[in-house]
Amino acid sequence: MSKLHAIFPEQGIRAAIPEAAFTSFGMKDLSSIVRLKSLALFELGLTTWHAAMMSRQFRVAPNALGDLVDRKEPNLLKYVSRALNRKVLFDISYRFATDPSTEASPPKLQLLVAHTYPNRLHIADIQLLDPRKPKAGAGADDDQSHESLRLLGVTLENAKTVAREIGADQITLTAANRELVPVFARHGFTVERSLAAQQAVAMDAGVPMQLDL
Repeated sequence: MSKLHAIFPEQGIRAAIPEAAFTSFGMKDLSSIVRLKSLALFELGLTTWHAAMMSRQFRVAPNALGDLVDRKEPNLLKYVSRALNRKVLFDISYRFATDPSTEASPPKLQLLVAHTYPNRLHIADIQLLDPRKPKAGAGADDDQSHESLRLLGVTLENAKTVAREIGADQITLTAANRELVPVFARHGFTVERSLAAQQAVAMDAGVPMQLDL
């Protein structure tokens, strides 16, 4: 079983929703993860490519995968690996929990994390909402469509523990907007030191953040 599975706050979810059912996918289920989380897998490939280009260790044109990026290729990680001629995905975990008494699609309790090149734990998608408590007026696809279970802090602490266990150098994630930057900053994350990050902050979209270990 992947060590990354331990990041998902199963204990906290069980305490809040005893009847919750849990589903887990790992490296052997990669094709299923790509199918279920196609956009998140594309973005994971994009952030991994960005990390490689920032390292300046590869004699590859930054726009070499431009066509794949333009079409938001879900299997982008595979093409990043080929372009760099090296393995870039070391482990992956996608876990979600559902409440049998409610219908929520996609799951309101889910976490996608991966150990990627160069040696970082990337939180690719995180949602820790109570599926039993929708917010009035919120759309079903809204990232904050339901009340929070307040398990973000526990989850990030789990991520720090696991990252150290696997020997990762840092934890990375993408804050969806500027409002979330101080939320993650309270847990030790800082905005990535790059021009792309500065532009993301200015545009208020997809701000890359990191926590060095």
